[in-house]
Amino acid sequence: MVKTDFDKVNHLFLAYPEGFNNEYDELGPFFDKLLTKIPPEIDLHIIVNNSRAKQKLQFKFSKRKLNIIVEENWNEIWLRDVMGISNGEHIYKPIYEPNYCTYLAKTMNYRNLNNIAINFIKDHLQKGIVQIPLKLDGGNFIANHRFAFITEKVLQDNDLPEKEITAIIKDKMGVTPIIVPVNKGDVVGHTDGYMGFIEDDVICISEYPKLDSLKEDHKYLETLKSVCGDLNLRIQPMQERPLGYSIPCQCEAKKKCCTYSANGCYVNFLRLNNTIILPEYTLTNLKETMYYNNVNEEALSRYGYQVIKINCDMLAQHGGSLRCLSFIC
Repeated sequence: MVKTDFDKVNHLFLAYPEGFNNEYDELGPFFDKLLTKIPPEIDLHIIVNNSRAKQKLQFKFSKRKLNIIVEENWNEIWLRDVMGISNGEHIYKPIYEPNYCTYLAKTMNYRNLNNIAINFIKDHLQKGIVQIPLKLDGGNFIANHRFAFITEKVLQDNDLPEKEITAIIKDKMGVTPIIVPVNKGDVVGHTDGYMGFIEDDVICISEYPKLDSLKEDHKYLETLKSVCGDLNLRIQPMQERPLGYSIPCQCEAKKKCCTYSANGCYVNFLRLNNTIILPEYTLTNLKETMYYNNVNEEALSRYGYQVIKINCDMLAQHGGSLRCLSFIC
């Protein structure tokens, strides 16, 4: 049985990007703020790729116990996608090999990254590994103790029949995969951009404003709601305002842009036991910013969570938000 986002968290892993040889290096100040938001009872493990970053963290957070691990060839911040899925006793490790950006495919050695992640799990988590013979990002795996929502991207990425993919996930990971469509125009295809469990039978699903530009998105979200209703899940709407900013890229396949920012995506929050760290964004005007940055806090607080907010404008420009960054076990 997989460890869900709402199960007890003891350990949180993050990758601190100062000194990374890519654009993530600019996110150091964001991570500095994020580290101040983590509840003190959580054991924090930080991956860095150079001793200077380690020394900076030790000096800046001298009053907080940090387990800082130096991995010289590490250059990835999206630990949720890379590291796999924990069940508490061991780690289910699919293959991390995103294919939506030719620029990233050239600059990131995914085979090497997977090998480093496997060695990291063995050496630092000291947990067994169940390797899953599927290309599957952790962001495309939203699970309770019975089901895992996965988009059809898993079918596109693996040259296997759907029945075989379903059987692998069910047999090895102990949950029934619910394969849902990919939203039109979404090349990443991660379910955690639209949904997230807060209890075993309560799932947050994005709800967008009624704008003509979002008509196709509304149809997609209604599909997700229908699937969840058929599974007798209670739905907690997350009010969102996707801005749809394209991310400039050197990707050959899409010329100037291969994906979009995560600005306005609130469902990609980080839950740590009774605390939810919730994204904030600067939206199109002050009225929208005030509304969307508060309405979801109110909704989640009604479930008894302490909600802590952090501005994620800069992070979102790299295509993800808080859940994407984190690996928990």
